Amino acid sequence: MLRFAPLLAALACGGSTSTTPEPSTALPAAGQRYDPAVAPTEVPDGAWMCDMGTVHFASPHAGECPVCGMALVHKE
Repeated sequence: MLRFAPLLAALACGGSTSTTPEPSTALPAAGQRYDPAVAPTEVPDGAWMCDMGTVHFASPHAGECPVCGMALVHKE
């Protein structure tokens, strides 16, 4: 039980032990293609998106855009 004390303390205080962004759960695991492209404000927070002014692909995890090959950027 003492092994888990730091984790329990962090969670009880509202803290997080993770340093990587949480994946967005509002998108399918394989990502979402937008055709026509949408404004970045229409993409769920926490998503990884191909942002070229408008967004044609968003994913719940980091990677490359399968449409154009650009690196996805994290939407805070």
